[in-house]
Amino acid sequence: MSLCLICTHPAQQPRTACVRCGDRLRGWLAEIPRQLVLLAASLELGSRPAQGYGGAGRAHSPLPVRGDVLNLLGPAAAGTVRDTARDQTGPAPVHATLHAWADQLAEDLGHRLAPINPRAPYADYLARHLDHIVRSPWVALLHAELADVVRRIRAITSTEPRRRAMDAPCPSCTAFALGHTDWQTYVDCEACGLLLTPAEYAEHRVRVMPALVEIGILMVAAQHREAS
Repeated sequence: MSLCLICTHPAQQPRTACVRCGDRLRGWLAEIPRQLVLLAASLELGSRPAQGYGGAGRAHSPLPVRGDVLNLLGPAAAGTVRDTARDQTGPAPVHATLHAWADQLAEDLGHRLAPINPRAPYADYLARHLDHIVRSPWVALLHAELADVVRRIRAITSTEPRRRAMDAPCPSCTAFALGHTDWQTYVDCEACGLLLTPAEYAEHRVRVMPALVEIGILMVAAQHREAS
């Protein structure tokens, strides 16, 4: 066993990221292209600056669009640009972040990466090769940058993934803490951290729910008898 470079929990060798952190990466890579549509719809200003007497005035006309959204959707260099000296300031646009990591991945795999194209972000390319990413020494850096991208996007679009509670108890700890979050692959237990595929959960639910329903019916019946 090795340790996950992201959360320091155990990870099966030769992985450098545990299954849970890898699944989180997969979820973000599925979410980002869909969020870009919402970002584009949020680009225009919702209101105009106040005008009239007493205003401070401006040296130039205000931007007709939201600056924070423009920063995220802004263009990126078409070629390979890596901030090896870590002297760049300010958040990088989404396309620049995805392009930089896709370029790193392509270098690892010996692929030739196409020039950056905002209409076809590299999230799909990264997701297709996630098995390599979760075995790479740079997975924690990618995780940190994608977490920041997703945080900044959600702050603008006011969207959060939904978590749906599952009715069957956890097969490991028996707590009623199983749930599924949008974009994620697994059903997970918030109490013990167990991960189940949707098929595994469905099989578990079929196995345990009839008995639980019967117990519930008996409990309700007993309460009615006591009340009468």
